[in-house]
Amino acid sequence: MADVADMADMTEVTDAADPQTLDRRAPGSYRRWTQEHVRFSDTDMLGHVNNVAITALHESGRVRYGFELAEQAASSARPFILAHLAIDFLGELHFPADVRVGAVLLGVGRTSMTVGTAIFTEDDRCVSTAEGVLVHLGGDGPAPIEGDFRALLEAEVPPT
Repeated sequence: MADVADMADMTEVTDAADPQTLDRRAPGSYRRWTQEHVRFSDTDMLGHVNNVAITALHESGRVRYGFELAEQAASSARPFILAHLAIDFLGELHFPADVRVGAVLLGVGRTSMTVGTAIFTEDDRCVSTAEGVLVHLGGDGPAPIEGDFRALLEAEVPPT
């Protein structure tokens, strides 16, 4: 299993083109990137990458982004759990393919954060977007996001 240092090697950080006009289907709206490969086993009987595989690609981008944030926060971060996931399937994807999964923090609530991800082909065609709400866990349920960790997360959210 890859550790956080290995995962950092699989990601790329870029400057967002224009966070004022966040277009979830545009690669310029994402600063954090994860490279992924479509496997043959990700396809259905028609040769399309199936919805379970698309969901796993979104998960990969979201989880790696979360690990990066946790590493930056050091000891002040507690675990998060996925409470809600909404996916839009925008286009077909076929094997073989290399894709990039972009991630951006869309918002921070009292006990949760919302992460947006999108899957792009090598020619920057967006095939899917997703929004995941992650709840910050404490000892016996949701815990407030506070202090330095909140400041770190708020700095990640593009201005609106």
